[in-house]
Amino acid sequence: MVTKEVDSRSAKEGDRFKLRVNAPVMTNGVVAVPVGATAWGEVTYVNGTGAAGNKGRLAAKLLYIDLPSGPLPISGSQGTEGKANTAGVVIGVFSFGLLGLLMKGGNAHFKAGDILTGYISPPAQAAATQ
Repeated sequence: MVTKEVDSRSAKEGDRFKLRVNAPVMTNGVVAVPVGATAWGEVTYVNGTGAAGNKGRLAAKLLYIDLPSGPLPISGSQGTEGKANTAGVVIGVFSFGLLGLLMKGGNAHFKAGDILTGYISPPAQAAATQ
């Protein structure tokens, strides 16, 4: 779960952000990762809003969960888009002429509380010898 909003207005590729595990991860009936554990994500793509109502875009990948035994790698990625502002551009053009084309679309957000789904890879199996 995202703990603090990440948006296409201020984020840059490579920025890391904090997440919180919102459900326990069980292994053989034992809690391997508790609720509340800190996890980390990284912004992989940012495209801010643009003129003519273009919307912002944002993508991120999951990195790892902090555990007392060390970082546990996780995988998963997610993207989001802001809202286009086509109606605002049309109204802006009628109201302000060509300056109306400078109207921007909405920023993309991962809001606090948004859920990003991650996966824990199973341990590598030892190669069978024959």
